[in-house]
Amino acid sequence: MYSRSHRHRPQTAASDQQQIYDHLLDCVRSQSPEQILKRFHDLFVSGLCYPDPEIRAALNRILTSASVKDTFDPFLNRCCYILVNTWQTQPLHRNAITQLVDQLGQVSATTASLNRTQATTRLRFLVHQFTQSPSYQKLRRLSDLLNPSAESAANQPLGQMLGRYHYLYQHCLTTQQDSQEHQQTIRKYQTQAKQKFETNLYNYTAQAVLQSSRTAGGIILPHSSDSTIQVVRNPTLLNERELKSTMKQFVGKVDSQGSYRDMAQNFAAHSSSPHSYQKFKYKLFEYLISSVDPKFGQCRFNEQLRIFLENLYPESNNRQLNDFLLVRTCNQLMNFLVIDSRQRPNHRVFMDLLNNVGSTATIGLMLKVVLVCKKTKPYLEKRFSILFDHYESHRRSAVQWLVRCLEKVNLAWSTHFSKFDFSFLAVL
Repeated sequence: MYSRSHRHRPQTAASDQQQIYDHLLDCVRSQSPEQILKRFHDLFVSGLCYPDPEIRAALNRILTSASVKDTFDPFLNRCCYILVNTWQTQPLHRNAITQLVDQLGQVSATTASLNRTQATTRLRFLVHQFTQSPSYQKLRRLSDLLNPSAESAANQPLGQMLGRYHYLYQHCLTTQQDSQEHQQTIRKYQTQAKQKFETNLYNYTAQAVLQSSRTAGGIILPHSSDSTIQVVRNPTLLNERELKSTMKQFVGKVDSQGSYRDMAQNFAAHSSSPHSYQKFKYKLFEYLISSVDPKFGQCRFNEQLRIFLENLYPESNNRQLNDFLLVRTCNQLMNFLVIDSRQRPNHRVFMDLLNNVGSTATIGLMLKVVLVCKKTKPYLEKRFSILFDHYESHRRSAVQWLVRCLEKVNLAWSTHFSKFDFSFLAVL
Protein backbone atom coordinates (compact mmCIF):
# COMPACT_ATOMS: atom_id res chain seq x y z
CA MET A 1 0.00 0.00 0.00
CA TYR A 2 2.82 2.40 0.87
CA SER A 3 4.82 1.74 -2.29
CA ARG A 4 1.75 2.26 -4.52
CA SER A 5 1.09 5.64 -2.86
CA HIS A 6 4.77 6.53 -3.16
CA ARG A 7 4.69 5.83 -6.92
CA HIS A 8 1.48 7.76 -7.45
CA ARG A 9 2.38 10.88 -5.53
CA PRO A 10 5.04 12.37 -7.86
CA GLN A 11 2.60 11.98 -10.76
CA THR A 12 -0.08 13.88 -8.77
CA ALA A 13 2.38 16.66 -7.88
CA ALA A 14 3.43 16.94 -11.52
CA SER A 15 -0.17 17.13 -12.72
CA ASP A 16 -0.94 19.80 -10.09
CA GLN A 17 2.04 21.82 -11.29
CA GLN A 18 0.94 21.45 -14.91
CA GLN A 19 -2.57 22.59 -13.99
CA ILE A 20 -1.13 25.81 -12.55
CA TYR A 21 1.21 26.29 -15.54
CA ASP A 22 -1.70 25.97 -17.97
CA HIS A 23 -3.83 28.32 -15.88
CA LEU A 24 -1.15 31.03 -15.75
CA LEU A 25 -0.52 30.69 -19.49
CA ASP A 26 -4.22 31.16 -20.24
CA CYS A 27 -4.34 34.20 -17.95
CA VAL A 28 -1.22 35.93 -19.30
CA ARG A 29 -2.51 35.58 -22.86
CA SER A 30 -5.80 37.27 -22.10
CA GLN A 31 -5.27 39.64 -19.18
CA SER A 32 -3.27 42.81 -18.53
CA PRO A 33 0.01 42.74 -16.57
CA GLU A 34 -1.76 44.56 -13.70
CA GLN A 35 -4.38 41.79 -13.48
CA ILE A 36 -1.73 39.05 -13.68
CA LEU A 37 0.40 40.66 -10.96
CA LYS A 38 -2.66 40.79 -8.72
CA ARG A 39 -3.35 37.10 -9.40
CA PHE A 40 0.27 36.17 -8.75
CA HIS A 41 0.25 38.11 -5.49
CA ASP A 42 -2.95 36.42 -4.33
CA LEU A 43 -1.62 32.97 -5.21
CA PHE A 44 2.00 33.09 -4.05
CA VAL A 45 2.41 36.12 -1.77
CA SER A 46 -0.80 36.70 0.18
CA GLY A 47 -1.06 32.98 0.70
CA LEU A 48 -3.79 30.74 -0.69
CA CYS A 49 -6.46 33.42 -1.01
CA TYR A 50 -6.77 32.80 -4.74
CA PRO A 51 -10.31 33.16 -6.16
CA ASP A 52 -10.15 29.95 -8.26
CA PRO A 53 -10.75 27.01 -5.86
CA GLU A 54 -9.27 24.38 -8.20
CA ILE A 55 -5.97 26.27 -8.55
CA ARG A 56 -5.93 26.98 -4.84
CA ALA A 57 -6.43 23.28 -4.10
CA ALA A 58 -3.69 22.28 -6.58
CA LEU A 59 -1.21 24.61 -4.90
CA ASN A 60 -2.19 23.29 -1.49
CA ARG A 61 -1.47 19.70 -2.64
CA ILE A 62 1.92 20.82 -3.97
CA LEU A 63 2.74 22.43 -0.62
CA THR A 64 1.84 19.29 1.31
CA SER A 65 3.69 16.88 -1.00
CA ALA A 66 6.68 15.05 0.45
CA SER A 67 9.00 16.38 -2.26
CA VAL A 68 8.04 20.07 -2.01
CA LYS A 69 11.43 21.18 -0.62
CA ASP A 70 13.14 19.89 -3.77
CA THR A 71 10.50 20.75 -6.35
CA PHE A 72 9.16 24.15 -5.27
CA ASP A 73 12.04 26.32 -6.57
CA PRO A 74 11.91 24.98 -10.16
CA PHE A 75 8.09 25.04 -10.02
CA LEU A 76 7.92 28.70 -8.95
CA ASN A 77 10.71 29.61 -11.38
CA ARG A 78 8.72 28.16 -14.26
CA CYS A 79 5.58 29.99 -13.10
CA CYS A 80 7.56 33.23 -13.23
CA TYR A 81 8.93 32.58 -16.71
CA ILE A 82 5.49 31.77 -18.10
CA LEU A 83 4.73 35.42 -17.38
CA VAL A 84 8.19 36.80 -18.16
CA ASN A 85 8.47 35.10 -21.55
CA THR A 86 5.27 36.82 -22.65
CA TRP A 87 6.00 40.23 -21.17
CA GLN A 88 9.58 40.53 -22.40
CA THR A 89 8.44 40.36 -26.04
CA GLN A 90 6.33 43.48 -25.51
CA PRO A 91 8.43 46.55 -24.57
CA LEU A 92 5.47 48.29 -22.90
CA HIS A 93 5.00 45.31 -20.57
CA ARG A 94 8.61 44.79 -19.53
CA ASN A 95 8.25 46.91 -16.43
CA ALA A 96 5.86 44.24 -15.12
CA ILE A 97 8.87 41.90 -14.86
CA THR A 98 10.51 44.27 -12.38
CA GLN A 99 7.25 44.47 -10.42
CA LEU A 100 7.06 40.68 -10.33
CA VAL A 101 10.65 40.41 -9.07
CA ASP A 102 10.04 43.08 -6.43
CA GLN A 103 6.80 41.40 -5.37
CA LEU A 104 8.62 38.15 -4.64
CA GLY A 105 11.53 39.94 -2.98
CA GLN A 106 9.19 41.51 -0.42
CA VAL A 107 8.19 38.12 0.98
CA SER A 108 9.99 37.69 4.28
CA ALA A 109 10.53 34.42 6.09
CA THR A 110 9.97 36.17 9.42
CA THR A 111 6.42 37.17 8.50
CA ALA A 112 5.52 33.55 7.95
CA SER A 113 4.96 32.95 11.66
CA LEU A 114 2.27 35.65 11.70
CA ASN A 115 -0.01 33.66 9.41
CA ARG A 116 -2.68 31.41 10.86
CA THR A 117 -2.59 28.36 8.61
CA GLN A 118 0.25 25.91 8.32
CA ALA A 119 -0.05 25.82 4.51
CA THR A 120 0.30 29.61 4.26
CA THR A 121 3.26 29.56 6.61
CA ARG A 122 4.95 26.92 4.47
CA LEU A 123 4.20 28.86 1.30
CA ARG A 124 5.78 32.03 2.69
CA PHE A 125 8.83 30.09 3.79
CA LEU A 126 9.26 28.41 0.40
CA VAL A 127 8.79 31.64 -1.56
CA HIS A 128 11.36 33.39 0.63
CA GLN A 129 13.72 30.44 0.12
CA PHE A 130 13.26 30.85 -3.65
CA THR A 131 14.35 34.50 -3.41
CA GLN A 132 17.70 33.31 -2.02
CA SER A 133 18.29 30.95 -4.95
CA PRO A 134 20.36 31.32 -8.15
CA SER A 135 17.09 31.09 -10.13
CA TYR A 136 15.74 34.26 -8.51
CA GLN A 137 19.13 35.93 -8.95
CA LYS A 138 18.97 35.29 -12.71
CA LEU A 139 15.38 36.53 -12.82
CA ARG A 140 16.43 39.76 -11.09
CA ARG A 141 19.34 40.20 -13.50
CA LEU A 142 16.99 39.83 -16.46
CA SER A 143 14.77 42.49 -14.91
CA ASP A 144 17.77 44.83 -14.59
CA LEU A 145 18.77 44.10 -18.18
CA LEU A 146 15.34 44.91 -19.59
CA ASN A 147 14.65 47.84 -17.26
CA PRO A 148 17.96 49.64 -16.58
CA SER A 149 18.17 51.64 -13.38
CA ALA A 150 18.17 55.44 -13.53
CA GLU A 151 20.51 55.52 -10.54
CA SER A 152 23.73 57.49 -10.96
CA ALA A 153 26.48 55.42 -12.56
CA ALA A 154 28.92 55.60 -9.64
CA ASN A 155 26.30 54.34 -7.18
CA GLN A 156 25.04 51.55 -9.40
CA PRO A 157 25.69 48.04 -8.13
CA LEU A 158 27.85 46.08 -10.54
CA GLY A 159 24.94 43.68 -11.11
CA GLN A 160 22.92 46.41 -12.81
CA MET A 161 25.66 46.83 -15.42
CA LEU A 162 25.21 43.37 -16.92
CA GLY A 163 23.62 44.83 -20.04
CA ARG A 164 27.00 46.21 -21.12
CA TYR A 165 28.68 42.79 -21.26
CA HIS A 166 26.94 40.58 -23.80
CA TYR A 167 29.50 37.80 -23.37
CA LEU A 168 28.20 37.26 -19.81
CA TYR A 169 24.53 36.88 -20.74
CA GLN A 170 24.47 33.11 -21.24
CA HIS A 171 26.26 32.46 -17.96
CA CYS A 172 24.45 35.06 -15.85
CA LEU A 173 20.91 34.72 -17.22
CA THR A 174 20.41 31.06 -18.12
CA THR A 175 20.89 27.55 -16.83
CA GLN A 176 20.80 24.21 -18.62
CA GLN A 177 17.41 23.57 -17.04
CA ASP A 178 15.81 26.65 -18.64
CA SER A 179 13.35 26.23 -21.48
CA GLN A 180 14.59 26.40 -25.07
CA GLU A 181 12.39 29.45 -25.53
CA HIS A 182 14.12 31.33 -22.73
CA GLN A 183 17.61 30.33 -23.87
CA GLN A 184 16.84 31.42 -27.42
CA THR A 185 15.52 34.77 -26.15
CA ILE A 186 18.72 35.40 -24.19
CA ARG A 187 20.82 34.47 -27.23
CA LYS A 188 18.81 37.00 -29.23
CA TYR A 189 19.48 39.71 -26.62
CA GLN A 190 23.16 38.76 -26.64
CA THR A 191 23.41 39.00 -30.43
CA GLN A 192 21.64 42.36 -30.46
CA ALA A 193 23.86 43.80 -27.71
CA LYS A 194 27.01 42.46 -29.40
CA GLN A 195 26.11 43.92 -32.78
CA LYS A 196 25.13 47.26 -31.30
CA PHE A 197 28.35 47.60 -29.32
CA GLU A 198 30.60 46.55 -32.22
CA THR A 199 28.86 48.91 -34.63
CA ASN A 200 29.08 51.82 -32.21
CA LEU A 201 32.72 51.04 -31.45
CA TYR A 202 33.63 50.92 -35.13
CA ASN A 203 31.79 54.15 -35.91
CA TYR A 204 33.30 55.94 -32.92
CA THR A 205 36.89 54.91 -33.66
CA ALA A 206 36.47 55.49 -37.38
CA GLN A 207 35.08 58.99 -36.94
CA ALA A 208 37.97 59.81 -34.59
CA VAL A 209 40.48 58.59 -37.19
CA LEU A 210 38.77 60.53 -39.97
CA GLN A 211 38.85 63.73 -37.95
CA SER A 212 42.54 63.39 -37.19
CA SER A 213 43.49 62.20 -40.70
CA ARG A 214 42.13 65.28 -42.43
CA THR A 215 45.19 67.12 -41.16
CA ALA A 216 47.58 64.19 -41.33
CA GLY A 217 47.35 63.05 -44.94
CA GLY A 218 44.43 60.68 -44.56
CA ILE A 219 43.94 57.03 -43.64
CA ILE A 220 41.81 54.65 -45.73
CA LEU A 221 39.23 52.83 -43.63
CA PRO A 222 38.37 49.28 -44.72
CA HIS A 223 34.79 48.69 -45.90
CA SER A 224 33.71 52.18 -44.97
CA SER A 225 33.54 55.83 -46.05
CA ASP A 226 32.67 59.18 -44.57
CA SER A 227 29.05 58.75 -45.68
CA THR A 228 28.54 55.40 -43.90
CA ILE A 229 30.07 56.34 -40.54
CA GLN A 230 27.52 57.53 -38.03
CA VAL A 231 28.46 60.00 -35.33
CA VAL A 232 28.23 58.20 -31.97
CA ARG A 233 29.45 58.73 -28.45
CA ASN A 234 32.20 56.70 -26.86
CA PRO A 235 30.43 53.34 -26.30
CA THR A 236 32.80 52.31 -23.50
CA LEU A 237 33.31 53.47 -19.93
CA LEU A 238 36.99 54.19 -20.67
CA ASN A 239 38.16 57.71 -21.31
CA GLU A 240 39.25 58.58 -24.83
CA ARG A 241 42.95 58.22 -24.10
CA GLU A 242 42.64 54.78 -22.49
CA LEU A 243 40.29 53.58 -25.21
CA LYS A 244 42.74 54.63 -27.92
CA SER A 245 45.76 53.03 -26.23
CA THR A 246 43.86 49.78 -25.52
CA MET A 247 42.57 49.47 -29.07
CA LYS A 248 46.03 50.13 -30.47
CA GLN A 249 47.52 47.48 -28.18
CA PHE A 250 44.96 44.89 -29.25
CA VAL A 251 45.31 45.45 -33.01
CA GLY A 252 48.86 46.80 -33.33
CA LYS A 253 52.30 45.44 -32.55
CA VAL A 254 52.75 44.33 -28.97
CA ASP A 255 56.49 43.84 -29.36
CA SER A 256 58.99 42.80 -32.04
CA GLN A 257 56.93 39.66 -32.67
CA GLY A 258 54.03 41.68 -34.00
CA SER A 259 50.37 41.79 -32.96
CA TYR A 260 48.56 39.34 -30.72
CA ARG A 261 47.19 37.66 -33.84
CA ASP A 262 50.68 37.43 -35.36
CA MET A 263 52.10 35.88 -32.20
CA ALA A 264 49.28 33.34 -32.03
CA GLN A 265 49.79 32.36 -35.67
CA ASN A 266 53.53 31.98 -35.14
CA PHE A 267 52.94 29.85 -32.06
CA ALA A 268 50.43 27.68 -33.92
CA ALA A 269 52.84 27.24 -36.81
CA HIS A 270 55.66 26.08 -34.54
CA SER A 271 53.30 23.82 -32.60
CA SER A 272 51.61 22.21 -35.60
CA SER A 273 54.17 19.41 -35.96
CA PRO A 274 53.77 16.45 -33.58
CA HIS A 275 54.98 17.33 -30.11
CA SER A 276 54.84 15.63 -26.76
CA TYR A 277 52.52 17.28 -24.27
CA GLN A 278 55.48 18.14 -22.06
CA LYS A 279 57.24 19.97 -24.89
CA PHE A 280 54.03 21.77 -25.81
CA LYS A 281 53.67 23.06 -22.23
CA TYR A 282 57.20 24.41 -22.37
CA LYS A 283 56.45 26.22 -25.65
CA LEU A 284 53.18 27.54 -24.22
CA PHE A 285 55.04 28.89 -21.21
CA GLU A 286 57.52 30.74 -23.46
CA TYR A 287 54.68 32.06 -25.61
CA LEU A 288 52.80 33.48 -22.63
CA ILE A 289 55.67 35.11 -20.74
CA SER A 290 57.02 36.78 -23.89
CA SER A 291 54.57 39.67 -23.45
CA VAL A 292 54.69 39.92 -19.64
CA ASP A 293 56.76 42.73 -18.16
CA PRO A 294 60.09 41.05 -17.25
CA LYS A 295 60.29 42.94 -13.94
CA PHE A 296 57.05 41.36 -12.78
CA GLY A 297 57.56 38.05 -14.54
CA GLN A 298 60.99 37.39 -13.11
CA CYS A 299 59.82 38.43 -9.65
CA ARG A 300 57.25 35.67 -9.20
CA PHE A 301 54.74 35.23 -12.03
CA ASN A 302 56.98 33.24 -14.38
CA GLU A 303 57.83 30.74 -11.65
CA GLN A 304 54.18 30.40 -10.62
CA LEU A 305 53.17 29.76 -14.23
CA ARG A 306 56.01 27.30 -14.83
CA ILE A 307 55.12 25.24 -11.77
CA PHE A 308 51.43 25.29 -12.67
CA LEU A 309 52.07 24.00 -16.20
CA GLU A 310 54.60 21.40 -15.04
CA ASN A 311 52.03 19.96 -12.63
CA LEU A 312 49.24 19.95 -15.19
CA TYR A 313 48.28 16.43 -16.33
CA PRO A 314 51.78 14.95 -15.77
CA GLU A 315 50.47 11.52 -16.76
CA SER A 316 50.12 12.86 -20.32
CA ASN A 317 53.63 14.33 -20.62
CA ASN A 318 54.84 11.67 -23.05
CA ARG A 319 51.67 11.62 -25.11
CA GLN A 320 51.25 13.51 -28.34
CA LEU A 321 49.26 16.73 -28.04
CA ASN A 322 45.69 16.48 -29.32
CA ASP A 323 42.73 18.84 -29.48
CA PHE A 324 41.12 17.44 -26.33
CA LEU A 325 44.29 17.93 -24.30
CA LEU A 326 44.77 21.42 -25.74
CA VAL A 327 41.29 22.53 -24.67
CA ARG A 328 41.66 21.02 -21.18
CA THR A 329 45.03 22.75 -20.75
CA CYS A 330 43.76 26.16 -21.84
CA ASN A 331 40.68 25.85 -19.65
CA GLN A 332 42.80 25.00 -16.61
CA LEU A 333 45.05 27.90 -17.50
CA MET A 334 42.03 30.21 -17.24
CA ASN A 335 41.34 28.84 -13.77
CA PHE A 336 44.88 29.75 -12.82
CA LEU A 337 44.97 33.18 -14.48
CA VAL A 338 41.47 34.41 -13.57
CA ILE A 339 39.44 32.46 -11.01
CA ASP A 340 38.94 28.82 -10.18
CA SER A 341 35.25 28.32 -9.36
CA ARG A 342 32.30 29.67 -7.40
CA GLN A 343 33.16 27.23 -4.65
CA ARG A 344 36.79 28.37 -4.63
CA PRO A 345 36.75 31.99 -5.80
CA ASN A 346 40.50 32.47 -5.49
CA HIS A 347 41.70 35.17 -7.91
CA ARG A 348 45.00 36.25 -6.34
CA VAL A 349 47.00 35.69 -9.55
CA PHE A 350 44.52 37.81 -11.50
CA MET A 351 44.74 40.65 -9.00
CA ASP A 352 48.51 40.34 -8.96
CA LEU A 353 48.59 40.73 -12.74
CA LEU A 354 46.28 43.75 -12.66
CA ASN A 355 48.31 45.48 -9.98
CA ASN A 356 51.64 44.91 -11.73
CA VAL A 357 51.11 44.90 -15.49
CA GLY A 358 47.72 46.64 -15.77
CA SER A 359 44.35 45.63 -17.15
CA THR A 360 45.22 45.93 -20.86
CA ALA A 361 48.21 43.58 -20.66
CA THR A 362 46.27 41.22 -18.40
CA ILE A 363 43.35 40.93 -20.83
CA GLY A 364 45.93 40.68 -23.61
CA LEU A 365 47.36 37.61 -21.89
CA MET A 366 43.89 35.99 -21.90
CA LEU A 367 43.51 36.95 -25.55
CA LYS A 368 46.75 35.16 -26.41
CA VAL A 369 45.33 31.93 -24.99
CA VAL A 370 41.99 32.31 -26.78
CA LEU A 371 43.69 33.00 -30.12
CA VAL A 372 45.55 29.71 -29.74
CA CYS A 373 42.45 27.78 -28.65
CA LYS A 374 39.15 29.46 -29.58
CA LYS A 375 37.20 26.68 -27.87
CA THR A 376 38.34 28.08 -24.52
CA LYS A 377 36.65 31.45 -25.14
CA PRO A 378 33.29 30.43 -23.56
CA TYR A 379 35.18 28.96 -20.63
CA LEU A 380 37.03 32.24 -20.07
CA GLU A 381 33.73 34.12 -20.27
CA LYS A 382 32.41 31.79 -17.58
CA ARG A 383 35.42 32.74 -15.38
CA PHE A 384 34.47 36.41 -15.77
CA SER A 385 30.85 35.60 -14.94
CA ILE A 386 32.07 34.08 -11.66
CA LEU A 387 33.97 37.27 -10.89
CA PHE A 388 30.84 39.22 -11.80
CA ASP A 389 28.80 37.07 -9.40
CA HIS A 390 31.37 37.52 -6.68
CA TYR A 391 31.28 41.33 -6.82
CA GLU A 392 27.73 41.79 -8.06
CA SER A 393 26.45 43.67 -5.02
CA HIS A 394 29.44 46.05 -4.90
CA ARG A 395 29.02 49.62 -6.12
CA ARG A 396 30.66 50.38 -9.43
CA SER A 397 32.86 52.99 -7.77
CA ALA A 398 34.29 50.28 -5.48
CA VAL A 399 35.16 47.80 -8.26
CA GLN A 400 36.48 50.07 -11.00
CA TRP A 401 39.30 47.58 -11.61
CA LEU A 402 36.76 44.90 -12.59
CA VAL A 403 34.66 47.29 -14.66
CA ARG A 404 37.79 48.28 -16.56
CA CYS A 405 38.61 44.62 -17.23
CA LEU A 406 35.08 43.84 -18.43
CA GLU A 407 35.22 46.85 -20.75
CA LYS A 408 38.52 45.66 -22.19
CA VAL A 409 37.22 42.15 -22.78
CA ASN A 410 34.55 43.86 -24.88
CA LEU A 411 37.32 45.53 -26.88
CA ALA A 412 39.44 42.38 -27.21
CA TRP A 413 36.48 40.39 -28.54
CA SER A 414 35.34 43.17 -30.88
CA THR A 415 38.78 43.61 -32.45
CA HIS A 416 39.28 39.88 -33.02
CA PHE A 417 35.89 38.19 -33.31
CA SER A 418 33.58 40.64 -35.04
CA LYS A 419 32.72 41.42 -38.67
CA PHE A 420 34.53 44.77 -38.45
CA ASP A 421 38.14 45.30 -39.44
CA PHE A 422 39.86 47.49 -36.86
CA SER A 423 43.35 47.07 -38.31
CA PHE A 424 43.44 50.72 -39.38
CA LEU A 425 43.95 51.62 -35.71
CA ALA A 426 47.38 49.95 -35.69
CA VAL A 427 48.96 52.93 -37.45
CA LEU A 428 47.75 55.53 -34.96
